[in-house]
Amino acid sequence: TDELKFIVLLLKDRTEQKQISVKIAHIDIDLYQRRTSVTVNVNGLEIPMSNLPYRYPQADIQIKQNGEGISVYAASFGLHEVYFDKKSWKIKVVDWMKGKTCGLCGKADGETMQEYRTPTGWIATTAVSFAHSWILPAES
Repeated sequence: TDELKFIVLLLKDRTEQKQISVKIAHIDIDLYQRRTSVTVNVNGLEIPMSNLPYRYPQADIQIKQNGEGISVYAASFGLHEVYFDKKSWKIKVVDWMKGKTCGLCGKADGETMQEYRTPTGWIATTAVSFAHSWILPAES
């Protein structure tokens, strides 16, 4: 939407370890691999697995253990679920956000002919060129 609700970034470090960063308003939630499990940081503070499920005090955001991974729920901000484990990640938006998203997830509206829309507005011809169009340099 014109009004920014959330940003979900997938980061990959030099060792090919992945990290998900979820930005919702002034709240930064980082999910990353540490040894055999996923670690959660909220605004720079680690949330121990023993404190899950966790509810953010000033907003309707919940973080729960989900199988071998972690799920973040923030429906009032448009995110039904952000899931991350050691092998995979997925993002589900709430119904009222369908058609109002962009990025690698597309518009989330079920339409498939324009799913490869790049940040500049052009339609990429291949999945690879589409994915590359959304990559940010490390300095960003």
